[in-house]
Amino acid sequence: MKTLKIRLEKFLKMYFYFSPSERKGIILLAIILLFVMVLPSIYRALKPNSNLKISISQLVNLDSLNNKSKFDTVETNTSLFNFNPNTASESELKNLGFTDKNIKTITNYLSKGGSIKSVEGLKKIYGINEQLIEKLTPYIQFENTEKNKTFINHKDSFNTHKNKTFAPLELNTADSVSLVKLYRIGPALAHKILEYRNKLGGFLNLNQLTEIFGFDEDILFDLQGKIYVDDNKVNRINLNTVNEEELKMHPYFKYKVARVIVNYRNQHGKYKSFNELLNIKIINDSILNRIKIYGIIE
Repeated sequence: MKTLKIRLEKFLKMYFYFSPSERKGIILLAIILLFVMVLPSIYRALKPNSNLKISISQLVNLDSLNNKSKFDTVETNTSLFNFNPNTASESELKNLGFTDKNIKTITNYLSKGGSIKSVEGLKKIYGINEQLIEKLTPYIQFENTEKNKTFINHKDSFNTHKNKTFAPLELNTADSVSLVKLYRIGPALAHKILEYRNKLGGFLNLNQLTEIFGFDEDILFDLQGKIYVDDNKVNRINLNTVNEEELKMHPYFKYKVARVIVNYRNQHGKYKSFNELLNIKIINDSILNRIKIYGIIE
């Protein structure tokens, strides 16, 4: 027994002997490890977690505010009116929602001999807000230029047509035969014009023709003075009687918008004003202005 004790002491001294300085180092290391282990618990005790509680309704409100803010920059406080960007005064442009910088750019462009011939041309002017132009599209008008006025009496190099003076063609009552007689309008494009007119319920302005695939801006430019639209012949959509299937077929009403308009009416009764549509979460001011182009409330 004594021999075993002696051997054990020798073993411990051989493998587990530490000098005074080493023992101090081990003690210090143990203290540091212990401090690191308990530090998170101390931190949580001193500064408990604050749970971020945001309800779904708050998130929806934030999203709707964000959607509306995208169009805030182009809102105006006055009623809209027809205008020609080539001749409108600075005050008129200001009332329509153009910024001072936009007005200065347009004025400089026109003073250098430039001419705005289409909606797309107006959008290309530096700094112009496209959402504003989309809102103003039904009210933009372009006067006939001298080139347009004399084009009817112009002979081409092949001299295949006699000089004639044609009465302007009203697009909302025109048939395919009348359309094909127009310069640069073939049977295929005439069919597309009639098809799109039927979907819209009639054209409100000539610029809508450029929404048809294959109808370029230069075609519209060449037809200035030869065609016009009578907006009294347009079929408006009564939002209090139209059903979802009919509404979603209109190019200006996407499927989701058509569905929520009809569903809201079924739940809350007939609409009394367009502003009621803003109670629908997915409808903002931009969408509402597009709805107003063809929608009516009766």
